[in-house]
Amino acid sequence: MISIEPLDGPFGCAAHGVDLAAGVTVDHFRTLSQALYRHRVLVVKGQTCDKDAYLRFGRQWGVPIQHVVDTARMPGYPDLLEVGNVAKRRQDQLTRNSAAFWHTDQSYDADVATATMLYARKVPDQGGETRILDMKAAFDDLDADVRHRIDGLTAMHFYGATSGRDGELPTPKLTDAQAANVPPVPHPLVRPHAVTGERVLYAIGGTAFDIEGMPAEEADALIRKLKAHCVQDRYIYDHKYEVGDIAIWDTQMTMHSATPIGAPNGPGTERLLWRISVRGVPGIYAQAAAA
Repeated sequence: MISIEPLDGPFGCAAHGVDLAAGVTVDHFRTLSQALYRHRVLVVKGQTCDKDAYLRFGRQWGVPIQHVVDTARMPGYPDLLEVGNVAKRRQDQLTRNSAAFWHTDQSYDADVATATMLYARKVPDQGGETRILDMKAAFDDLDADVRHRIDGLTAMHFYGATSGRDGELPTPKLTDAQAANVPPVPHPLVRPHAVTGERVLYAIGGTAFDIEGMPAEEADALIRKLKAHCVQDRYIYDHKYEVGDIAIWDTQMTMHSATPIGAPNGPGTERLLWRISVRGVPGIYAQAAAA
């Protein structure tokens, strides 16, 4: 039997009694998805599944996205990424910490991600947290005049366009070939959730670099102001992983940032997580979304 409990933070919940290796029934998946859409973050505890079972679970949420950085895809499993500091390509500081800035996965794609999940295989004794920000709460707390001003505006996004700001680490630049696959795209500043219909400030960090119809300096100032409002501690949950955790966040309602981590140096310093990001809505909601 599945039990849902609140996390120790301003939002989020944990699920106990789930066994991905055995498969997740439609009824159990409905319970999990409703928990995610209500709490923004869902941590499925105590998992021991393999890559195939993990991917089956990921596909219940939507269509897995093959990351634009093709060199980061897992050999034999292009829908999975290895995140952390154990692979050889992760020994470079920037590559190892390529997600250490506030961003929303796939906001640089025309068809955005709707959920991201990280399955903790190895965790360090210290560090390695993921910081997750409740964009719905941040949006709801904006002054009414600010909400009115930004409603109807459209931001332009590009991979890592504003990473490296405000003391954050920059993400490595795309190659010309990779960048050609993800040209700049527009998204509404205030965007409805694909399942719940809730309206929320979307992806104001990391990729948003301009606002259509607005002078560049004014657009930059507005983007910076909105981000500064959102990244207040009261909107942030820091997840400290345990081996077997699968942390899932609703990318339509959150931003997140990795905590910078050093190269491994013996036991208790390694970090390895398997990442899946998906687009679209779960099959159980697809008919309603189409309507």
